[in-house]
Amino acid sequence: MRARYFEDIESHLELLKKLGFNAKTLDDERCCGDPLILSGDTGNALRVGQRNAQTFNTAKVDLIATECAGCYRVLALEYPELGLKIPKVQHMSQVIAQNMGKLKFKGGTNREKVAYHDPCELGRLGGEYDAPRKVIGEVAELVEPLATREESRCCGAGGAMFAIEPEFSVKLAENRIRKDIEPLGVTKLITACPSCVFNLTVGASRRGAETGKDIEVFDLSTYVYQELREEK
Repeated sequence: MRARYFEDIESHLELLKKLGFNAKTLDDERCCGDPLILSGDTGNALRVGQRNAQTFNTAKVDLIATECAGCYRVLALEYPELGLKIPKVQHMSQVIAQNMGKLKFKGGTNREKVAYHDPCELGRLGGEYDAPRKVIGEVAELVEPLATREESRCCGAGGAMFAIEPEFSVKLAENRIRKDIEPLGVTKLITACPSCVFNLTVGASRRGAETGKDIEVFDLSTYVYQELREEK
């Protein structure tokens, strides 16, 4: 996420500070190993995980927060299965949901309507559906997609599909937008995974060129940060 969405990372760090955390990044951060696990290469996944575990534990942090749904699933659920011990792991949606009272938002009586896309690795594979909805409910009016939660359609980027079959991957994103989001009449779609943000943005752009109706895709934490009330 850092390479593709550098500005989002900066806003996430600022958001964590506003939530009361002493946030920092790692200079030698590596991939969590999710692509290796998805491809069945558990041997190399373990080696990557061991190096990451050493880095996390050396950093002496109390919490690892990530906006990537895949990283959350792997660090929180797969690492323990591999026998790797690291600090507590939470997805950013969980961190924000548990500390919402520390934030002050712009407010207003007419909150905009937005839809939320459940990332496969956060929802079906990670078991987290409620935290993102709790967060969105504080800053906007959530309109559920026609297929949602456990029934949510994949954006097409999951399982390294974008790397293997990029055109088919984007077609799946277009399908998600066309069938489940466009009928809602919303102009903003929020999700909690950088891969979903990327693929849905491409899919929404293609659909917009065809229908003339634009849908803007947002990262959850970035959207929350933008809705914060400016401090005087």
